[in-house]
Amino acid sequence: MMPVFNMADLVVPPIGPAYIAAAIRQAGHDITFIDAVALAIEKYTSHERNTMLHGLTLDEIVHLIPVNTEAIGISSNFSFEWPVCRDLVKKIRHRFPKTLLIGGGEHVTAVPEFSLRDSPLDAIVLGEGERTIVDLLDVFQKQGLEGLAQIPGVCFRNTQGNIIRTTAAARIKDLEAIPRPAWNLIPMEEYLSRGYGFGVNRGRSVPVLASRGCPYQCTFCSNPSMWTVRWKPRDPNDLLDEIADLQRTYKATNFDFYDLTMIVKREWIIDFCHAIIERKMQFTWQLPSGTRSEAIDHEVTSLLYQTGCRNVSYSPESGSEETLRLIKKRVSISKLLKSMRTAVSDGLNVKCNFIFGFPTDRWKNIFESFVSIAKSAIVGIHDIAIWVFVPYPGSELFGQLQAAGRIQELDDDYFYRLSAYADITKTYSYCRALTKKELLYARLFGTFLFYGLSWLVRPWRPIVIFCNSISGHLESRSELALRGFMKRGYKWVSGWSKKGTLSSGRA
Repeated sequence: MMPVFNMADLVVPPIGPAYIAAAIRQAGHDITFIDAVALAIEKYTSHERNTMLHGLTLDEIVHLIPVNTEAIGISSNFSFEWPVCRDLVKKIRHRFPKTLLIGGGEHVTAVPEFSLRDSPLDAIVLGEGERTIVDLLDVFQKQGLEGLAQIPGVCFRNTQGNIIRTTAAARIKDLEAIPRPAWNLIPMEEYLSRGYGFGVNRGRSVPVLASRGCPYQCTFCSNPSMWTVRWKPRDPNDLLDEIADLQRTYKATNFDFYDLTMIVKREWIIDFCHAIIERKMQFTWQLPSGTRSEAIDHEVTSLLYQTGCRNVSYSPESGSEETLRLIKKRVSISKLLKSMRTAVSDGLNVKCNFIFGFPTDRWKNIFESFVSIAKSAIVGIHDIAIWVFVPYPGSELFGQLQAAGRIQELDDDYFYRLSAYADITKTYSYCRALTKKELLYARLFGTFLFYGLSWLVRPWRPIVIFCNSISGHLESRSELALRGFMKRGYKWVSGWSKKGTLSSGRA
């Protein structure tokens, strides 16, 4: 599900479920993988509250599930999609009244008891799931639901209807022992041939993970509940072995790193780049998730470019030192600007992420962010994204707002409000000092401020953005966003002109 005016149309191969599928298959279980987006990748269906469903409808998904299935797993990562995910689970339960239904992903991990009460799910795998899901399936086959109480990292509803949450599972220490994603269970060509991916379209792109977790404790992030605060990188050569295999198997030319924070240790990223050079590997790669700046200096940025890295995103979140302290975002604005200037000078295409409307934000803090945004434009970064704060389940701020009564009920209104973070037409304020209208205007002004200054200093950029968006030869995130918006707009108008109205994606 996505808003019609979504700023980030991420049509990506599902790396998390692909890892889980590989672990289940390695354990000896037969598995069917239904990628509802890839199986109808050009299909957009009108949904409620000015949103669209992308891919198969819920009924189409349910009818693809084999009738003899013993357990069905559903991935639920993004909380704003929970109403659709819940409705899918209900439809699956109607057709499979006695089959074990398992949920996994960041959303259900953050609010497992709620997810079990709000849907017919039987069990939830909490956090990192490759080992837990295998243990769950093995124990369930032998002992049924009651046996799940002995497995760390699960929350389930027992035969009496009581919800039980077990102790947390230990993080997986040996990442090299995890089987690689089961991409052969997924119609990958649907993504590859159309240039879909997390990053900018630079050819046939496959997602990879170089690390898991994040050592930081930003109060707006749900990482601690999903991954804990331990950052664990992979061995560079094991990672490059996987990339080489993907090049051979899928003719991949670009790799998007889905890490929460890939560049934490300077020594690791330098070793990784040197390993690429020593192995004489040729590919482009991107860091589309926001990264830290502490480890990124001239030596690092020059190595990034030399080894094929072309797009990097920074995430200061705010230009206000006061706000950064309150949200526990340990970053120096001056050092961040220096790092971004270096990255641009070394040839990297740089994007910067800001968030407006943290609960403690005042106009003073927003104006301080405007200053940082202006400086970012002048130093030459290519793109900016200004998101509006939404309290995601599992984050520290979510807990604070719940305790203060600002979030009273996890109903559909709440979940649909979460989509405002990426919808340029919607804004909801959890900030006492700023109304949603003021936040919307601040967001728009910040965006115009950045691109106005950037294009004033570099007047050729808007022409390049437009031409690349039309041609499909993309270099920046703004080009990716513009092309995605034009494509969705064409689908929307085309569907409306043919039918008078788009059919509903909800039965």
